[in-house]
Amino acid sequence: MEKLKRNNRHLKEELLVDETIFAQANGFLGTRGSFIEGYGTDFEYNQTYLNAFYDSYDYYYEENLSGFPQEGQKIVNLLDGTKIEFEVNGNLLNLSNCVVVDLKREYNIEKGLTKRVVHYKTLDEFEFILTETKIVSMEYRELIAVKVILESLNFSGLVKVKSYLQKSRKKLLDDGDPRINTSNNDNLIISNIYPNQQTITCKTSRSNLSVSTAIIHNDEFNVVKEAEKLVGTKDYRISSKSTIEIVKYIIYTSNLYHSDYLNDQTKLIKELSYLTFDQLIISQTNYFKEFWDKNYIKINAGGNIELLLNYNIYQLNCSGGESEYHNIAAKGLSGEGYEGHYFWDTEIYMLPFFILTNPKKARNLLMYRYNTIAEAKVEAENLGYNKGIKFPWRTINGEETSPYYPAGSAQFHINSDIAYAVIKYFEVTSDIDFMIDYGFEMLILTARFLVESVNKNEKYYHLNGVTGPDEYTTVVDDNYYTNQLLIYHFKYTCKFYKENFTSLTNVINKLQISASEIDKMKDIAKHIYLPFDKELNIYAQDSTFLKKERLDLSTIPSDKFPLLIHYHPLFLYKHQVLKQADTMLAMMLLDYDDLMILEDSFNYYEPITTHDSSLSKCIYSILAFKLKKYNLACNYFKSILETDYLDAHKNTKHGLHIANLGGSYLAFIYGVVGLRIKDGYLKLNPVVTSEVYSYEVSLRYNNETITIIVDDNLTITSTGNVSLEVYGEKMELNGIYQMALKK
Repeated sequence: MEKLKRNNRHLKEELLVDETIFAQANGFLGTRGSFIEGYGTDFEYNQTYLNAFYDSYDYYYEENLSGFPQEGQKIVNLLDGTKIEFEVNGNLLNLSNCVVVDLKREYNIEKGLTKRVVHYKTLDEFEFILTETKIVSMEYRELIAVKVILESLNFSGLVKVKSYLQKSRKKLLDDGDPRINTSNNDNLIISNIYPNQQTITCKTSRSNLSVSTAIIHNDEFNVVKEAEKLVGTKDYRISSKSTIEIVKYIIYTSNLYHSDYLNDQTKLIKELSYLTFDQLIISQTNYFKEFWDKNYIKINAGGNIELLLNYNIYQLNCSGGESEYHNIAAKGLSGEGYEGHYFWDTEIYMLPFFILTNPKKARNLLMYRYNTIAEAKVEAENLGYNKGIKFPWRTINGEETSPYYPAGSAQFHINSDIAYAVIKYFEVTSDIDFMIDYGFEMLILTARFLVESVNKNEKYYHLNGVTGPDEYTTVVDDNYYTNQLLIYHFKYTCKFYKENFTSLTNVINKLQISASEIDKMKDIAKHIYLPFDKELNIYAQDSTFLKKERLDLSTIPSDKFPLLIHYHPLFLYKHQVLKQADTMLAMMLLDYDDLMILEDSFNYYEPITTHDSSLSKCIYSILAFKLKKYNLACNYFKSILETDYLDAHKNTKHGLHIANLGGSYLAFIYGVVGLRIKDGYLKLNPVVTSEVYSYEVSLRYNNETITIIVDDNLTITSTGNVSLEVYGEKMELNGIYQMALKK
């Protein structure tokens, strides 16, 4: 399996981007790919995070109105235990004090590790090769393990080594990007420092979370307390052509995931003390062998498309889903962008991968939402509603933390987004126990809020004052996406109620669901208004969108994108201009099949979509494949894959675009493979183009494994009986199906 490589990139912006590219995580714990020896610069800011380990801070409004969130939430940067300094003749080996003769980095996604080899030359002409290998363990969720080998090429003498456990330096304030929290609040307070145990315990300032961090070395270091940190020192004698090898384990336990986190850490330290780094690598390799045996995607499409597609799903898999008590942040565990918040990104862009490959993780992610129903009920009340729940637009602990409501809490569609994910999970897995015990309750409670939100005017229901996915158009009436997803949400809820009435007795009694309530949902679904323009033959994004002036994006200077940073919202709101797919997203999710309207809508909206959001291009790629616009579809597909690799949005330094990682899988599985889950069938319409000419992928469906191979033939194999629709032909498959393909 090919490795992702980046060589001789040591300028500031390159380093910050590559910290993200080489970030590692296991769903619980994540750390960025900074140099363990440090840079020796003012932008040295090591970052390690624990999923859902957050703190709160006060919001300040000039006009603090009813229902506004009063606190923000921010994922907390934990203590840094990775740093190890090497001093030779009074000089530290790092970028600032040495000449970098060569720098090679690779991400071995086959084994789940990163490796960096740097050739330093000191000012007095001594040369060293420093090799760093790092893992975030998939077996021990609390562990980061680092092995560093220092090889002398021409120096004989003393190397002084210092190993640290300390707070990370404060980051430099960002350059005005509103998506980045620029406060330098000290959210992590040190409680105790234990030199003998090589441990520091900390707590958050407000959220009542605690974490203990311990370090272990493979050698005897003299560890002492210095101010608010632990420093371990050891002197090594080295001769030319010889090496020093240091292994360091950093262990994080927290009351977030451990009922007795201090005692659990003690047990873990004892266990890990007997494990070598090589044994951890074997464990890591075994985990990823099993992962890739099930999930590796083979695709012949030229360039590095196969590598980047698999790198993207690797990082997505490592970003969350391991627990019912956390979700996946917009940047995963790779950076501080969006403050570690969870959005609708998970349900619409990430969950499909897990639903089709790892239903257990998909269930965990949905259970996180179920476990925050109480907070969602409070948010509905904050917005003035008496019934149902409103899931937060952005959150960590389940409470709404979006201070700018027009592009935040006004996005009522999140209720139907989560309902959509619940439905698709059930359609793929047939997990009826989940639906009876949890899923149907979420469908009802989210629907009740929307029932109360609509109003009827003559024969139509309307949903007023909401924002759709496109955040360049806010607080509008009858957003097509919101209304269309509501229809799907309500229809399925009523259908499931009818078909499973007897099994739903407990939840019906618990929620006091009546037949008249179900009839009301049916009526709304049948009569809610969907704005349509007969002359253009398109669905309007909302009731007034087509009345606005169309913004010609060709007149906007290239350095003014993304528009949200350079233009006042009111300028954007008065134009026909999109941050991301909106109407087209609804059509993709619901597999809209009137190809004339679909194509006219695509041709209308695509030229005014900026793709300032990384959630956008994957949708246009999928629809372009469906409309047989293959060159455009492939261009979008390649662009999606390269978003972080090429730093296309110029903010990869703040973390991976995790929804885009999911979007790259969607573009492949929904676009290239043409997969849809609809009406009890798994629909497949595989595409072959001059740029994408063969591929192989496996997925899970109704507890069976389906493998799809496209070359000169289409070959589909199944481990058991499944219902498929291939190029419009319905079939029951149990074994192998093959047909020749026309190219």
